[in-house]
Amino acid sequence: MDDGDEGQVMECLVEYKMNTETTMNSKCRAAVEHFQLIALQDFRFSAHFKRACKLDISRLCPNIKAKPQVVACLSEMVRNDSVAQSLGVRSGNHVGSQHRVSQPCRQQLRNQLLQQHEDVQFNPNVRKPCASDEKRFCAQIKPGQGRILECLKAHRKQLDDICHAAIFQAEKEEMDDSGVDFQFIQQCKDPIRRLCQNDASNALECLKGYLDDSTLELHCKELVLERMAEQNLDIRFNPNLKKACSMDIPKFCLGLDPVLVNLCDKEVYFYIVSNENLVSPLLFQIQIHCGPEEPENTRQGQVEECLKRKFDTLTSVECRRHVALLITAVQIDIQADPMLHRACAIDLVTFCKDVPPGDGRKPHIGHMYTAVIADSSARFHRLIGNSVTFSTGTDEHGLKIQQAALHANEEPGRFCDHVSGLFKTALKNCEISYTDYIRTTESRHKENVHSFWEILSEKGYIYKGKYEGWYCTADEAFVAEDQTMLVKLSNGQEQRVSTESNRPVEWFSEENYLFELSKLREKLRDWLKSGPVIRPLRHYNLVKSWLDQELIDLSISRPRARLSWGIPVPGDSSQTIYVWLDALLNYMTVAKHSQSKMNIWPPSVHVIGKDILKFHGIYWPAFLLAAGLEPPKSLLVHGHWLVDDQKMSKTTGNVVSPQSCINLVTATGLRYFLMHEGVPASDGNFSMKRMVRIANSDLADGIGNLVSRCCGKSLNPLQTRLGVSPSSFESCGIPGSDLLSLLERTPDIVHDEYQKWNFYKGIDQVMALVRGANGFFQTMEPWKLKKEGQLDQLNATMAVTLETARVVGTLLQPIVPSYSERLLDKLGVPQENRSWDFARLRWTTTETALGSQQAVLFPRIKLD
Repeated sequence: MDDGDEGQVMECLVEYKMNTETTMNSKCRAAVEHFQLIALQDFRFSAHFKRACKLDISRLCPNIKAKPQVVACLSEMVRNDSVAQSLGVRSGNHVGSQHRVSQPCRQQLRNQLLQQHEDVQFNPNVRKPCASDEKRFCAQIKPGQGRILECLKAHRKQLDDICHAAIFQAEKEEMDDSGVDFQFIQQCKDPIRRLCQNDASNALECLKGYLDDSTLELHCKELVLERMAEQNLDIRFNPNLKKACSMDIPKFCLGLDPVLVNLCDKEVYFYIVSNENLVSPLLFQIQIHCGPEEPENTRQGQVEECLKRKFDTLTSVECRRHVALLITAVQIDIQADPMLHRACAIDLVTFCKDVPPGDGRKPHIGHMYTAVIADSSARFHRLIGNSVTFSTGTDEHGLKIQQAALHANEEPGRFCDHVSGLFKTALKNCEISYTDYIRTTESRHKENVHSFWEILSEKGYIYKGKYEGWYCTADEAFVAEDQTMLVKLSNGQEQRVSTESNRPVEWFSEENYLFELSKLREKLRDWLKSGPVIRPLRHYNLVKSWLDQELIDLSISRPRARLSWGIPVPGDSSQTIYVWLDALLNYMTVAKHSQSKMNIWPPSVHVIGKDILKFHGIYWPAFLLAAGLEPPKSLLVHGHWLVDDQKMSKTTGNVVSPQSCINLVTATGLRYFLMHEGVPASDGNFSMKRMVRIANSDLADGIGNLVSRCCGKSLNPLQTRLGVSPSSFESCGIPGSDLLSLLERTPDIVHDEYQKWNFYKGIDQVMALVRGANGFFQTMEPWKLKKEGQLDQLNATMAVTLETARVVGTLLQPIVPSYSERLLDKLGVPQENRSWDFARLRWTTTETALGSQQAVLFPRIKLD
């Protein structure tokens, strides 16, 4: 029997063992398993491999015996083929077939390598450090087909650190230089066989077309999505960067191909031949130097990293612009951070499959909280008779916007139109009653920014100079060194971050225009002492502590080459105005174009999140004082929102969309929850279940029951709101006098709390009145009074309850406007009687017809 026959017999025995395992001789079965193990190391026991590679072995590996070295020899030839082919194409030469491994042999070689890679027995980097753990956890596992490795992975949390690290490294290196993605092919082998005719070389592209196919297993689908995400990190899949840098890539990054062997600082020799007949081989020598700290990285993103290192020597202005974006981009989306993306690839496809790259600029409940606080205050002030200009809008310039538009493959203007439209819709759906919606891309705003810049320049507060420092792109600000710290990342590398925002910073040195902030420290302290200009107190104290330190001059422009999406500096088109100077001036733009007949400057209040306090509490008043203008009268600073006690972040997939809340509990339910739970001095905690519970408890059960009880035809057959007088309360005895006391003091308390931005405390007072009224109604038992014919007391009870409901509806107008409107409509309250003057008990003998609307103000919500 020759070698080929031996392979066929072995295949027969393997098949027989699998199909009739209970009848095979135990010694023979053990021998077959042993030879199966050996077969993975020696081609002689694989008939398919020998038949496919017989000619290649004799031609390319003639001096190597039939041992594992044959596989190694052919693998090296495949790798050399790939590199030579790539460089040959670049130099216009053709790689001859005499020096290439045949396609059938390549396929069998891939299968052979794949089998070896599956088993820890053939991976010394795993087997040696995991020897003790293998004995502890996997002693009963028979070797072969990756079973021991899977066993070790299953006990990952209990492994020794050295074994755990070895398995992690092995998983990380599963896609080797030959281009074989072992993990992908193994995990998706059934779909590859079933849907892709067993073509492993083109499996990813094939399976992309079956993502919507219900027959594609979930684990494979997730792996396809993961690989697709990895592709986004590679310059080959970034057409804008590839096009912009087409001249610089071959000049500085020749040979850096993510699937080829590492060429950096190595001499590589290839035979480049011009025809099929090898006549006079040309020895082609290339030595590539990528710098002393070139990482041994041959996978995704290597070309981008090379371009970043060569930034100062790049010749193309367009290429420098694109690479500058890469250098300064800081986690606008996880897709933009190769290190983070690789570390979180599995979790990304598990939890964030539906979040497209760069999708981080949609409205979330944090945005709506700011809007609802401001809207509640605006509505309250209108009720007490004040004229209100209430502006909101979108800040649309800056590097983050420029980067996000680039990732979305959109022109920045169109990208901003889309995002601003999303915010405008969200504000409308949340019943925000703004009087002016300002976009910083509007011409009226650009004119104002140019005018303000010239004022600062004329007053001598702007000069040009070199600015060096740590820059945080995510915060759009330079950060002092003592406000940064080094943190160790999961891969062992160190990253400097801002201590305030915890976001990465990069060192920059560039020529900018600077604003003499250092001259204004004392004026800022005087402004801070002028009154309670910053609330709550904790944020006042924070700004005070900042002003206790020396202020350094502020860079207020960026080179146009790095930041093109913004307003140019007047008279110097090479510089773009700093995004925060641009953005903060939106308030002044609104004031200049206000329809109000009164002078509305300075603003009464800015409502802001605590993350932008420095910009509003230091920079903004400094700009105004330098220009000879009054700073805002006050800042209301609120906390952030957690979600189920965790920080809200798109990378963790727990960002809450306001529309999803509105769909569940309506705008009324969302507004009520945010104002009920939100405390400006601290962070709020969002929970969908809690939101539903509070909406049901207060809006449906508490107030809803109060109104439906006294508007029901059973107790109110004439459908009228009876007049109320002191005698109405007196005839109800102690319950009546208790409710009267509560009703008389509640409006003033609520007024004071609303005035101090303590809306949650005002709501607590209103709900205490609601509970008092429901308790009163329950105690008086009007259904018994009706049955017993005590009509005077019945009418008194109904009059008192209806009057209390009217006051409640009036007091809640700033918080839940449409809900209060339905309540007051139902009670027949005229529009002219809904101001704050009517938010207290009013004696009247007039009967008013109830509205024809249904009495159910807020249907109970069922949460599955």
